Amino acid sequence: MKIRRFLSILLLLCLAVNSTALAATTSKKTAVTVLYNGIVTKRYGSSTTNVYGTMDKTSKALKTLKPGSEIEITAIYPNWVQVKNGTGVGYILRNRIDVTDTVDPVKTPPYPVMEHFYYALIDRDVEVKADKKSGSATLTQLTKGARVAIIGVEDGWAKLIYHRQYGYVDTRALAELYPIASNIEEAGTQEPLAVFTSYYSDNEDRINNLAVACKYISKVMKPGESMNFNHTAGPFTAKRGYLPAPVLKDGKVTTNYGGGSCQVSSTLWDTLMQLPGITVLMRKPHGNNAASYLPHGMDASSGATNLNFIFRNDYSFPIRIDASTHDHALFIAIYKGS
Repeated sequence: MKIRRFLSILLLLCLAVNSTALAATTSKKTAVTVLYNGIVTKRYGSSTTNVYGTMDKTSKALKTLKPGSEIEITAIYPNWVQVKNGTGVGYILRNRIDVTDTVDPVKTPPYPVMEHFYYALIDRDVEVKADKKSGSATLTQLTKGARVAIIGVEDGWAKLIYHRQYGYVDTRALAELYPIASNIEEAGTQEPLAVFTSYYSDNEDRINNLAVACKYISKVMKPGESMNFNHTAGPFTAKRGYLPAPVLKDGKVTTNYGGGSCQVSSTLWDTLMQLPGITVLMRKPHGNNAASYLPHGMDASSGATNLNFIFRNDYSFPIRIDASTHDHALFIAIYKGS
């Protein structure tokens, strides 16, 4: 995709501006570009939605909006959107909005795509930090050999998405930083077309299920070929290698064979969303608040007849799915296959 390099430069420039600087613009005239139009969601009945001055729902609200109120979105973050607010900007939680259209579909990815432009191999055990400081809170631990999708690099820290916030890894712990293909049509077979990493906890049975599902979906898909996640990764039975583990259904946690496989279908969807040559035929979220291990609205449930992820390769070339787990990191990359 010829505009991908342009988008990567634009996005990295946007990400270099921290939330404090963005919040400061609420009090003065600001030149911002509207990326998406939307409305305050009607899913919660007559419940109103706050626009905050910072990405902190304990901070003072700038104003309150009624369901159906129109909004103009100027940036997206793992759990928030930045919106125009008078001559400045404000912030709304992502679960409180519905996006109606993309202003410039040629230059802007569909909502809620969050593109990654690099991936890295972890060279030594390292902590993922909540901020670009060695003394900041630790979000998770990664060990040597893990592969992680990277948005960009800021001040010597590799920036990634951890659950519903950004995380940071000291670049000195990276064996190498590999770029994603800047032109999909001209890419080779060794550089990924898209990557995404999600992170998980220490439930051993669930970890087993993640690894099993990754094994089944790692394959080459021909042009025009579709993948039905439930048929490819499932059936989710002991015979197929799955164990009973927690399952999120309709916002409630239960236990079933294959618990955790939804994280694989979700991570696969987040990877494929970055590729315009992939057509999604079926995808459903885990209820209004979605799965908490990913940015809001970026999950794809699976495991039942009415809960499945189905997509088709509409590129003129085959694609290869490479999915794997390593300790706390579930990594998926899409390559040109053969």
